[in-house]
Amino acid sequence: MLTLLLLLIVSAVLLAVQRYLERRRLPPGVRPLPGPWGIPYIGRVHDVPATAPWIKFYEWGKKYGPIYQTKIFGTVHVWISSEKVAHELLSKRAAIYSDRPLIPGLPDNRTSGDYLALLGRTETWKRQRKLCNHLMHTSSLDSLHSYPTRERDRFLYLMYHDASQYLEWIEQFTSRTIARLSWGTPRPSQVLRHTTFGLLESISPAGALPNLIGFLRHVPAAISPWKKKEGRRHALEDRLFRANVGFAEHSLAKGWPLPSFMRTFLESKQSPDERERTRWGEQDEAMHVVGLMAIAGALTIGSPIQSYLLAMCHYPEWQRRLQDEIDGVLQGRCPQWEDRERLPLLRAVVKEVIRWRPPVPTGIPHAVEKNDVYNGYFIPAGATIHALEWAITRDETTYPEPETFNPDRWLDPMYPTYREPLTHYPNLAGFSQFGFGRRTCQGIPVVEQDLFLTMGGLAWAFDIRKQRDPRTGNEKPVHWLDYTPLLIAKPVQFPFDAVPRSDDKVARMRAMFEAAREAPVGHDQDPTWLMDISQFEKDLGAQRIYKDYLTDIRCVGGTQFWARRSGSESVLAPAPAPAPPTVDEHENGAGLPEVRSVDF
Repeated sequence: MLTLLLLLIVSAVLLAVQRYLERRRLPPGVRPLPGPWGIPYIGRVHDVPATAPWIKFYEWGKKYGPIYQTKIFGTVHVWISSEKVAHELLSKRAAIYSDRPLIPGLPDNRTSGDYLALLGRTETWKRQRKLCNHLMHTSSLDSLHSYPTRERDRFLYLMYHDASQYLEWIEQFTSRTIARLSWGTPRPSQVLRHTTFGLLESISPAGALPNLIGFLRHVPAAISPWKKKEGRRHALEDRLFRANVGFAEHSLAKGWPLPSFMRTFLESKQSPDERERTRWGEQDEAMHVVGLMAIAGALTIGSPIQSYLLAMCHYPEWQRRLQDEIDGVLQGRCPQWEDRERLPLLRAVVKEVIRWRPPVPTGIPHAVEKNDVYNGYFIPAGATIHALEWAITRDETTYPEPETFNPDRWLDPMYPTYREPLTHYPNLAGFSQFGFGRRTCQGIPVVEQDLFLTMGGLAWAFDIRKQRDPRTGNEKPVHWLDYTPLLIAKPVQFPFDAVPRSDDKVARMRAMFEAAREAPVGHDQDPTWLMDISQFEKDLGAQRIYKDYLTDIRCVGGTQFWARRSGSESVLAPAPAPAPPTVDEHENGAGLPEVRSVDF
């Protein structure tokens, strides 16, 4: 008892000394930011839950105001709960608020040219940012539009086959789409997923332990399990990127029609204009810029697709309204990107899903480079600045009834978020979820197209609904806010049914799927399959390269085949051509080949 009392007294004295010293260091006439006081050096880390920590930061914001600070293991974290404050600091004062903090789990993030989105505000970052903008501009060209549509059509048929594996199908969609956009082939997508998830662990506060306890970054690499793991991941990533660039170079030399971000760069290096050849830097740097663009796409886009399914389970009335719009405008066909001006509700659903469940609820942190004063409050140089997206999207003056999923807030003039014309708005440009100032996400065009196509396709094809217990007939519960704890949050798996809306939809999905299929390895009409990825199978271990899965069924000369692998060789075996299944066959599990899940 005496020991505990002594500990409390010592802690109180240390806290008082800490507060006194901090106030003495303040410039005259300014105040420290408000916020919860904690144990010296440690701060209030013990009050932050392991799951959904953004809710605790949101609650502190309601108590301490739109900008407050916490200290966690000696690092000052400034939390912004207001979009207005975020714009005033991160956009209007971007000259000093555009840096990135050091990530202990990735200690070279601020200086290495391998991590564009995580780079500090350096000349390398400025140069790579310009290249990224140039390459992203090509995503608006018609030559790349077919990739998201082709992968969406494949995704819908996989969902029709077995919706219980929706997490796998969504991750396949996002990684295959961005792999096509980046390098012109979906073949590296599984390896991309593997290294991408490893990077997410390395940069997340809930991932690598040094991100929480910063001094652990000084542990020598020889005895640091985190540094060893990240070193292996980075080596695999580098090999993958070099193999992908090699394929892009080969496809360009062969004249194959495989447009991609990397191909755009390679073509610029072949320009007769010397200025154009040298404008975008060296190939090794471009390799990492394109690679990080791919990682960003593979990381983030799956979260809102999963949240859309969650929203439809809880708000079936919005699914019906969305289906009515699609059916009325498109007269039975699946939404295409070219239909976006005529489908304002679909665009509103996309934006509302992201608002309702932000993929990055704590925001991607900035770092302030110099001491600053805001409204009389002192913000110290080196502080980590968080635009807390969970709080920003729950500002009741902008978003009345913020916990309610309500796409009408983007379509009805009674809401402050309404904008005209509805042929253009709502859209994702300038949305707070994509960051502020010079650190705004550069991939918005890709995100917007992917989400429009997948959410529109799901609404067109299926009734998403809660499952029922076969014994009681009651609906099975679906969680409301059970999300993964990493920097990019995704809903934990939940049960639901995806019921095809009609036999006509099934037949159309089958036809769309057939059109989206790749040809077998070596087939002249689809050279994407000529990229050899067998070198990475050993790295993945049990998380193997896709084998014997649904879209290995292909047509060659009117005969169907599926590809099986024997060692490192691909073997084509004839397969009977199944008739298009009906709705009844789908519900009975008939009419489709077996699919093996690939989980990691």
